[in-house]
Amino acid sequence: MEEKKNINYFEHLVAPGKASDFFSIFESVINKTPYSLVRLKISGSDELQIQIMAEKKDKSMVIEDCKKLSTMLIDFIEDPKSSIENYILEVSSPGIDRPLTSKEDFSYWAGSNIMMKLKKPINSLKKYEGTLKGFFNEKIEIDISGGHEENLLIEPETIKSINVVWSPETSQ
Repeated sequence: MEEKKNINYFEHLVAPGKASDFFSIFESVINKTPYSLVRLKISGSDELQIQIMAEKKDKSMVIEDCKKLSTMLIDFIEDPKSSIENYILEVSSPGIDRPLTSKEDFSYWAGSNIMMKLKKPINSLKKYEGTLKGFFNEKIEIDISGGHEENLLIEPETIKSINVVWSPETSQ
């Protein structure tokens, strides 16, 4: 059994919308594996579409890992104690346009180019691109001006989504 992971998720980013009803269930199952939850999406009503993005501690996730985690999740879902029926499960890596969903993500991916969508406009804009500076004093700092002006400090609760924008210059 894996040690308990202590990931400081922003629940609205890791499990947006309907997925928030299932977040604690899937987080507890995945926490017992060598993988970490990155994003959970749930859609559908008659047939649940369950999409899980996950990764290993080293931020990798190959097809064999997806298969292993998928098998573990199916064992959980198909247990008679589970209340989930009629579902389609998709397990994948976060990919190159990886969503950022935890405090740890905002520190690890500092220096990366990001695309951010807000719930409400700031300075009349709801979409920003820039360079992630990190997570400081419970706020996310983003350089949106290429270093020419003051950085944007954002409270995580105001963000609808935020993703790394891959480019060859910033690949880690």
